[in-house]
Amino acid sequence: MPAWMRRTRRVAIVITVAMVALLLWQTVAAQPASAHGKDLDIAVTPLIPDPGQPLLRLYRVHVVYANDLEPVEGATVVLTARREDGTSAFPALELTEVDNGDGLYVGEAVFARFGVWEMQLSVQAAVGQGEGSVTFTDDIRPGALGPDQEAALRAEAERVIKLQLSFGFGWWPDVVNIAMRILHSMAGLAYFVVTGLAFSLAWLGITSRRLDLPRLLDRLFLPAAATSLVLLLGAGLYSAAFDAPITFPGIYDISTMRRIPYGEAYLIAFFVKVALFVMLAVLAVRISRTLRGWNASDSTRANGTVVARLRRETLLSTVVGLAVVADVAVVIYLHYVSHLGVFLPDA
Repeated sequence: MPAWMRRTRRVAIVITVAMVALLLWQTVAAQPASAHGKDLDIAVTPLIPDPGQPLLRLYRVHVVYANDLEPVEGATVVLTARREDGTSAFPALELTEVDNGDGLYVGEAVFARFGVWEMQLSVQAAVGQGEGSVTFTDDIRPGALGPDQEAALRAEAERVIKLQLSFGFGWWPDVVNIAMRILHSMAGLAYFVVTGLAFSLAWLGITSRRLDLPRLLDRLFLPAAATSLVLLLGAGLYSAAFDAPITFPGIYDISTMRRIPYGEAYLIAFFVKVALFVMLAVLAVRISRTLRGWNASDSTRANGTVVARLRRETLLSTVVGLAVVADVAVVIYLHYVSHLGVFLPDA
């Protein structure tokens, strides 16, 4: 074989492997980062529990994640107040979480004077995931309110305040999520590199200097492919629970997934990815068997049959891999629009 042809084959192999690696890297790097988003919906309802004590107020706070309406449980909710003219204030009041209240917190506050009070409500999420605060006003008046005042108070009490949490950084879930993404990237890269080498062997052949390449690839292919697929499966199961459009258990809570915007479409795209993963696993086993047959065959005719089979299998593996890339892009898009859909008004 001429030297220029050998050099051309080497360059083609390098380009093929680099393109596959780049394609995988772009796929895994674009995955969404949060399981339930940063936005909270907080409904604040001030009530008068005893008409004989007009300075007493009962505050009822309902906190849910804005994107999937899952309750925020185990949070620290603190209420402070200062009179608008700055003459009075009371210490911080920590609200009590109601058992089985689905994100409901309550607390009683006794004001020193009537008037307009500036209220500050702070929320600190559990497990050190973040904290934030929001301010609003409450008009503390003596005596009973008229119908119009009651309606105005009710309308004010039913308002929904958007609170953007400023998330902290800790070993859970931040470090764990980063570690899982690194593991997912490296496993995917290993799988596509090893299948890319098999593709290059089938379609570009071998040079006289690397006659041992089929035997070496035969020994390494199945262990490398199996290890990468197992790691990909583990990272996928983790992401399905903690990196889904809804909170844990994520994808596994099918009924809740179907209730969120675009949830059913997300489930369809996700299960298509599962089917494609199974196809990649089956093709990896078949490619491994074909590589073993390549090394076991002695006749030219047998080699030709094996090469043809390896070409079909590696080509099909490439097509399935591209389908996985396209499906992942769809899953990422649906992940984002499912969050956005929570804020869109009904038609």
